[in-house]
Amino acid sequence: MRTGVVIAVLALALVPLRPAHAQFSLDARRIGMAGVSLGRDGSARRYNPAYRAVKNLSGGVGQAKATIPIPLGLITFFQDHPPGKWGSDPMFNPDSTAFNPIELMNLILNPPLYYELKRAPTPTNDVEFTIGKNQLIMNLGQTRVLIPEETFGLGMNGRLLDLGMNISSFHVGVMGFLHYEVEFALDSALRHVLRDTVPVQADSSYRIFTDAVAQTGFMPTLSFAQRLTHGKPTIPADSLEAADDGLYIGGAVHYYLGATYARGVGPAGFTVGNPIFGATPTVVFDGTVQSSNKPFGKGIGGDIGIAWISGPFEVGLGVNDLGAELTWSDTKVQRIFYDPSGDSLSVTTLSPHSETKTKLPISYLANAALRMGTGTTVGADVFNAGRQTSVHVGVEQRWGPFALRGGVARDQRKKMQFGFGGGIRFGAFGLDAGVFTHSNSLSDTRAMTLATSISVY
Repeated sequence: MRTGVVIAVLALALVPLRPAHAQFSLDARRIGMAGVSLGRDGSARRYNPAYRAVKNLSGGVGQAKATIPIPLGLITFFQDHPPGKWGSDPMFNPDSTAFNPIELMNLILNPPLYYELKRAPTPTNDVEFTIGKNQLIMNLGQTRVLIPEETFGLGMNGRLLDLGMNISSFHVGVMGFLHYEVEFALDSALRHVLRDTVPVQADSSYRIFTDAVAQTGFMPTLSFAQRLTHGKPTIPADSLEAADDGLYIGGAVHYYLGATYARGVGPAGFTVGNPIFGATPTVVFDGTVQSSNKPFGKGIGGDIGIAWISGPFEVGLGVNDLGAELTWSDTKVQRIFYDPSGDSLSVTTLSPHSETKTKLPISYLANAALRMGTGTTVGADVFNAGRQTSVHVGVEQRWGPFALRGGVARDQRKKMQFGFGGGIRFGAFGLDAGVFTHSNSLSDTRAMTLATSISVY
């Protein structure tokens, strides 16, 4: 048991080690432009309430009313991993000698919806151990690149749906929200052992410090959007773009109803004696866990937004979840620790019923687009979901039913990514394909994915 826990602690050091968050979309057109959205679609309205007063540009300028993904990646995945055989599949079976937890984590970070043209390499499990009476040296080989030099983690604050109806300048509806953050930090001693192949020292302790929070729920929403001014058209007054010229403002009030909440804080690790193999290493695991006994965590917050349109040019900015603090009236606080005397994990309830307050981080979306008469549309956006900022720039060129797209992006890991693609339209339907690079894995090497979808105009 003790040896198993020590190995688990070491494996914990190899979970998501850098800020990694996918710019995920079901639209191959958007993917072919490296993630930027050129339309006044759900993303703009979801994060900028001012856009609820702006007409959608469906149809005439190539903006689809709906998108249906073609999941080629799922077909390949289920061929390689038949659902009825997952119990014996090395990817999902820890008892298999071919089981690789890094490969499984890469699958979670990068769901196989689309077809992988180039997979990110998975560092192997092959490691070298130098073991003596009072010596332990671990050489993790390729896997050392996964060991961080500072605090690492992942997280997001996203909106999962947006349903409702418009009544004049008002919108009544409901949104879903999901917020999670996971932070890890290795102490210097453990980092040097894992990353720099430094020998384990006698009478020493090695720790990983963890702070993780997750909360999700829905929020009934009342928003208001209004066109303040009508601009002076710089293009023919009867054109679609000229009819939208002006300044728009918007705001929204949300009543948050959190469905569930959990937070865990605490160290994990082990302590060795002298000599280091004179006795089994002592496992250190002592954390505090908070969790909601029942829904709902309640709170009030809001969004503000502004958009300006002048002929073919538009720009917008939306800021979300201002003042969003949830109060959970009934939460449980427990201590989970490893008891060496019983060689087992023990759970002690510190407070069966207590009140807890949580906050949603402020997020924002800034976007700009320029539509030219030659069938060219250029756009960019800057998005921050409360943790790291991503930037996307893309362009689309149309010639009748044909479209060519491309784009670049800086993801939340501050790595440059690229996209390109195209499509063809047949009346009310279109077939689109987009290729994009990404770093949604534990490796520094980029992967390349092909996305396909059907557009309905």
